[in-house]
Amino acid sequence: MKEQIFCQFLVVMMLLSSSQIQGERCNDSGIEVLRGCPDSIDKELPTPPRPSQGCCTLVRIIGMECVCEVINKEIEAAIDMQKLVNVAAACGRPLAPGSQCGSKSQFSCFFFRSM
Repeated sequence: MKEQIFCQFLVVMMLLSSSQIQGERCNDSGIEVLRGCPDSIDKELPTPPRPSQGCCTLVRIIGMECVCEVINKEIEAAIDMQKLVNVAAACGRPLAPGSQCGSKSQFSCFFFRSM
């Protein structure tokens, strides 16, 4: 049983990576991240210490670009966008500086040190 699940997981990973390499659109795959991370992004729930391993796996495989592509006003009304940004960072896929995800913009601050 575990071998079958692992094989299915590998097939999904290969399909997702090949579609991203070919430059195809996400085709709403970002919604799977939202479905797989409910405890981490729900407005009504307290923030867990870390996103689940399954949640982070989805973030890493699908990518935040695809997640941000599916965010609309209805989804944004149901999830906490700051929690989503935090999940991306905690899973090793932070939003790129200057990127837009729903109404959330990711800004970077540069501090210059005098020499």
